[in-house]
Amino acid sequence: MDVSIANVALPFISKGLDVTAAKSVWAINAYQIAIVMALLPMAKAAEILGYKKVYLAGLMLFMLAAFGSISAGSLPVLALARFVQGIGAAAVMVVSGALVRTIYPPELVSRGIGYNTIAVSIASAAGPAVGGLVLSIAGWHAIFAVGLPFGLLSLALGIWALPPDASVKKPFDYSSAILCCVGFAAIFLTLNDLAQNSASGWTLLEIGVAIPALWFLGKRTSSSQDSMVPLDLLKLGYLRAAYAMSVSAYVVMILITLSFPFILQQRFHFKPEAIGLFMVPLPLGIVIAAFVSGRLVNRNSSDWLCASGLIILACGAIFLSLLQPNASAFMIIAATALCGIGFGIFQVPNNHSMIANVPHSRTGAASAMLSMSRLIGQTLGALLAALLFRRIGAQSDAPIIAAAMIALMVASATLLQRGWSRSVTRDT
Repeated sequence: MDVSIANVALPFISKGLDVTAAKSVWAINAYQIAIVMALLPMAKAAEILGYKKVYLAGLMLFMLAAFGSISAGSLPVLALARFVQGIGAAAVMVVSGALVRTIYPPELVSRGIGYNTIAVSIASAAGPAVGGLVLSIAGWHAIFAVGLPFGLLSLALGIWALPPDASVKKPFDYSSAILCCVGFAAIFLTLNDLAQNSASGWTLLEIGVAIPALWFLGKRTSSSQDSMVPLDLLKLGYLRAAYAMSVSAYVVMILITLSFPFILQQRFHFKPEAIGLFMVPLPLGIVIAAFVSGRLVNRNSSDWLCASGLIILACGAIFLSLLQPNASAFMIIAATALCGIGFGIFQVPNNHSMIANVPHSRTGAASAMLSMSRLIGQTLGALLAALLFRRIGAQSDAPIIAAAMIALMVASATLLQRGWSRSVTRDT
């Protein structure tokens, strides 16, 4: 809910802090970059300390940092608070996929992933409506307070319901964790400089930090299960394909969810509460499609389901790009819902491939890689959106058209790869 509310509030954060639309995306970027930096170290910490302890600690950090977002009077302060929230979120996210795999019996894991997707989507569906309502009666600061009661409830439920797990006596590789954080931070700061057209001597310094950090991380990394970077998973071709598809799909979704509120505000001239309501059909579409897809994944090819979902998502994006200011509410709702349905059909089989098809002992690492691929896609999508905002304008259809093209290309590549694999198998 916190993420979807922040997306809706971006135009008002931009106006309230007197910054450009491209710079306002830092309220999202700082959060996403922190998660990408912290996911792999948090996954290793969870394996050592236990999932329950890491989850509860992350949730408490997330709520404490929310007070910084509520009181922020400038973009740097807001970005810093969101960065700390991102570290807390990483600790929570890295546990969720592993718990689904642990709690559900093997034959029902796909259904559990579908239910998990539905739970996330319900919260996302509530976010825009709640955000629009809050923005209509209070300033943008108030949206970051909405999550606090839910955070307290989650904390209480987590203490009561999460299964306890014992700590494991093995060392934590602090050097690899630092290299991981520094390397990812430097990479994404470089990408942001390029997207904002603000390359300078600092950008060269960031590149100079990223390259050696990742090189040293690679030297310290092995294919064993104790490594900070799970190379044993990256060596599996079907997992690499699933990660690449996940990154691409989230680039598509973030392009749509960041750009469409600006279009609704600046071109269609809708009020905040209307913008929030028009964004609700997207996560509701995900809920409906995920419920169906969770029951189809064990009986149908994951490749076909993923490709079909991406094609539907592309059609929804094209539909959005064709809408004119005089479009009816029904047309706007239908277009956003179609995007959600496509993504919901794609997400469950793709997540199933990343979680259910790995050794049980590597479930924690698999959950981290699932979250990593998602956050990399979201961060790259936000950077691309910022670039297009700066080049073309926040009310342009360019981000949505780019989203449709990416979805179609990935769907085509998936179907071609499946056809090639079948041909090789038949010839063999």
